[in-house]
Amino acid sequence: MTNPRRRTFKFCLPSSVMGMLLFAAPLALAGPPPAPDAAGAAPAGPVPKTPPTAPPPPVGAMGANAQGEAQYKAGDYEAAAIQFYKVVAKEVPGDQPRAQFWLGKTLYKLKFYSASLSIFDEIVQAGPTHPFHKLTLPWLASLSRELPEGAEVLQKIGRYKPTDLEDEAFDDVRDELYYLLGRFYYEKGDLPQGIALLDQVPESSDYYIPAQFFLGVAHTRNFAGEPAVDAFKNVLRKATTLRLADEANRKKNKKAARKAAAKERKKDRGKQKRRGKRGRRTRTSTELDFQAEMLQYDHLARLGLANIFYMVGKFDTAIKYLDAIPLESPFFLDAVHWAAWAEFRKVEVDDKDANLHYQRTLGYVHTLNAPFFEDYLYPDALKLKAVTYYFNCRFDSARRTVDEFKRRYPGTMQKLQGILDQAPEDFKLYEMARKIIDEDSGLDPFVERVAQKALQDKQLSKYFAYVDELEREQQQLDDMSSEFKAAGVGERITEDLDLALSAAREATGQEARERITGQIKEIKELNKEMIKVEYEILEKRKQQGALEAEPPKAQRPPVDSEHEIYNYNGEYWQDELRYYRYKVTSLCKE
Repeated sequence: MTNPRRRTFKFCLPSSVMGMLLFAAPLALAGPPPAPDAAGAAPAGPVPKTPPTAPPPPVGAMGANAQGEAQYKAGDYEAAAIQFYKVVAKEVPGDQPRAQFWLGKTLYKLKFYSASLSIFDEIVQAGPTHPFHKLTLPWLASLSRELPEGAEVLQKIGRYKPTDLEDEAFDDVRDELYYLLGRFYYEKGDLPQGIALLDQVPESSDYYIPAQFFLGVAHTRNFAGEPAVDAFKNVLRKATTLRLADEANRKKNKKAARKAAAKERKKDRGKQKRRGKRGRRTRTSTELDFQAEMLQYDHLARLGLANIFYMVGKFDTAIKYLDAIPLESPFFLDAVHWAAWAEFRKVEVDDKDANLHYQRTLGYVHTLNAPFFEDYLYPDALKLKAVTYYFNCRFDSARRTVDEFKRRYPGTMQKLQGILDQAPEDFKLYEMARKIIDEDSGLDPFVERVAQKALQDKQLSKYFAYVDELEREQQQLDDMSSEFKAAGVGERITEDLDLALSAAREATGQEARERITGQIKEIKELNKEMIKVEYEILEKRKQQGALEAEPPKAQRPPVDSEHEIYNYNGEYWQDELRYYRYKVTSLCKE
């Protein structure tokens, strides 16, 4: 009998899997400097030593501007916004460009971030001729931390030239601006320019880890493996350094807190207040968020390294990085999915231990089917399972796996297409996608879960988050004073929010359509592949005839001092995930 391995199937990672790395959604960066708050010049973060000099208002036009600025400095942002808008709308005389800039700042302080972005965008579009064009850039950086990426703040930042960042006024925030502008060029597809900017973020910066991650992805897309590996490893090294420092600080702070508490009981009230102020600088919830996000970049970098080594056939190395991604990571199942393919491909370079690799391949698939992950579905895992059985001449088991795919996915593909057909307008699909995510769509439960998986995309989540932010700002506007809502600035905010919300829902619906269309395309391609597998199975099963009476025994996995082997009894335990070995014996005649 011929060896079934001579039959060629596609054994590359699915495009949806590969795309996850190459177009990985960026994470929001927490922890860096607060928004700018000087009287017209300071960028985000520490106040620059030599801020650019804002042009003075014309003589005779100080009254309205000065009144608004005084209200701003006093913290009366509602009154300041009303006053600045009157100048901008020419309801009162004043310095309009200056009032426009201060209006953007004031709306930021009021947490009308989308409305603030709208004002600053007008300054950006005016270009360098606007006297506050350069001073707007740090505020855009601040807005990039407050608004999800669906707001397209990066596109506004991208209107500035890289040479603009060399102004000495940006010394204290240049690292952040290098990162943001580098991200813009990366997403635009100008990889050389993006790489040049991202590479300038120093290791001491809070933006070093995300900059190195995107640098690694940019090099990967540019087919430059060695610098990509170096960048991803820089992420791992820096993330490890931060994690160890954080653990050391926690121990140190606990000890210091106990000593401080004992001393405070003996000090007077005034000294207590001063010491309390210093104590708040130790460890904050923001720093905790920052640490968590840096850890996620660590996991993404491991996926990036695994992808590179997978592509060059170093499957052992790829699996090493994938197995280091812990269960609590949001990328755990993706790592298991990739590892299943890498383990399967290891047969190509280690044929003598093929049975061990097949056992582990099916073990990874077994993990993907664990009840802990019912919301996650990987249809191509059934293809992987079927061809693994096929290569072991377990044609009946392979056929049952193909039948399972046919029961689930072709019909689901048609129902997914029905979702798109019933919502031809993007805003309608947005509403349906929201219901799917909230498990309130009324669809068949399995179809709903497949659609949820298609919509469980971090980039898409940024679009939904932007809609949520706009709805929050609308609610906030409803809660403002009647004077503010009736004023010109209130009407401007209402108009801006209505337009932005309508556009955001349309954009989110369009992105959701692309994800569901991609899922339909993937299932369609998998269905074609499964038909080929089914045909081959039927042919080989006819040739096989009766099964061998005594198939060879499965290879025994090597066991070290830290592991043991025990039989699976039908129960799943979280600490067992990823360590399963599905015993399979080959019925092929060598």
